[in-house]
Amino acid sequence: MNTLLISLTTLLLLAVQAQAAITGQQYCNRYMCVTGQHDSDKNLDTYTLQPPSGTNIPVSQFGWIAIGFGNTMINTPMIIAWPNSDGSITLSQRKTNNHVTPIVDSNPPRKATLLSSSSFSNSSTTSITFTVPSNSSTANSTNLIWAYGNKNPGSSSSSTSSLAQHLASGNTQISLLANSLPNTTTTSGNGTSSTSSSPISAGGSSKKVLIAHVACGGIATMAILPIGILVPRISRGLTMQRWWFPVHGALNGLIAFGLIVAAFGIARANFSGGFNSTHRKLGLTLFILSIIQTLLGILTHWWQPKHRLQSKSGRGPVNLLHMILGLVVVGIGFGTVWWGLNDEWARYSGTGKPNVGWKVGWGLVVGITALAYLGGFYLLPRQLRMEKERRQWASNVSNGNGHPTSKFVPTTSNNSSLPPPPPPTHTRPLQPPQTVVNTNSNTSTGYVPPPPPRRLPPRV
Repeated sequence: MNTLLISLTTLLLLAVQAQAAITGQQYCNRYMCVTGQHDSDKNLDTYTLQPPSGTNIPVSQFGWIAIGFGNTMINTPMIIAWPNSDGSITLSQRKTNNHVTPIVDSNPPRKATLLSSSSFSNSSTTSITFTVPSNSSTANSTNLIWAYGNKNPGSSSSSTSSLAQHLASGNTQISLLANSLPNTTTTSGNGTSSTSSSPISAGGSSKKVLIAHVACGGIATMAILPIGILVPRISRGLTMQRWWFPVHGALNGLIAFGLIVAAFGIARANFSGGFNSTHRKLGLTLFILSIIQTLLGILTHWWQPKHRLQSKSGRGPVNLLHMILGLVVVGIGFGTVWWGLNDEWARYSGTGKPNVGWKVGWGLVVGITALAYLGGFYLLPRQLRMEKERRQWASNVSNGNGHPTSKFVPTTSNNSSLPPPPPPTHTRPLQPPQTVVNTNSNTSTGYVPPPPPRRLPPRV
């Protein structure tokens, strides 16, 4: 009896140890599921690629499916798989040094082996399982890129088959050392499967990071920066009051600049691969020019000594450079968003390319901003006329030569120590002060009229 208990206990411990030796995790999006398992005893990793649960894609409609071990498409070892019309599965290991169709890698760092017993493709769905040797030091977090294409290569050759561009792609992380096993699939000979335990989804945090990056960058470049340049362009042609300046400084110098810095920091901290795309290169340019533009704004509005290059209005080359660079920053911001939608979103979101409505909205914002800014030049003659009359008023006040008549500058006392007054709030002429005469006494409290003229006596 004791021998039997000892044997059962030993078998139980061995089973627990065998179960604990296999760890892993699963990641799913709307296009595919990647299940990664690590066998520490065999030093072997097993990956299963298949459509999401509840999605059936028959072999006649299945294109190709792939993962890569890295953060970006460039120089990442990839394993691409597709089913063939005869039910067989093809594995092709490839690599690329740019965002182009990858070529066959004749000497991959880890050789993939198809598990035919766990792979199938039939009229209902497709599931592809393969193994690769584990890395020498398996980390708790494994970086993966993924891609799905809906056009089958049409050939079973792993070396000569050409691939159509992917429908969707992205990157994620899974934990091969996770304590809980991923969704396990047992496949029967006819291709049906049964599952146990619930899948553990990876990549939720990366999606939140992507949304935070898009929100900061999109709000700054598509809303705050355009409003920030339209406010001074239009308001200076309508009034001489400088209420536009604090609005302009707060929008572009504080809010937009802060959001651009935040978007750039989020991208650098969470998306590897360097500046290997147009979106990333424009983002770096936007970040650098935003710093320069903010410093120019401070130099232009708060510290600008008089020099011989200044115009009569007080503007100089720094003002012109600040205005031109502002337009360049807005334009680069628009371009950064466009290339982000066109290139990066499908790669990292897991939802494929964005709906055409996003690009239509981008075009509306760019068009409205351009028309509004150009329309602001219609008010430029009025702005220059108001500035000229204000300078004339200030010159006459300082020289004590009287006051010009203008609907922009009100009439006031010739006290040369006073600065130029604010623009008028009404157009009626100012009335002279009223005098008050005390009628109850001989001494007035205000204006005292002269005595009547004395009459001479008549001549005799």
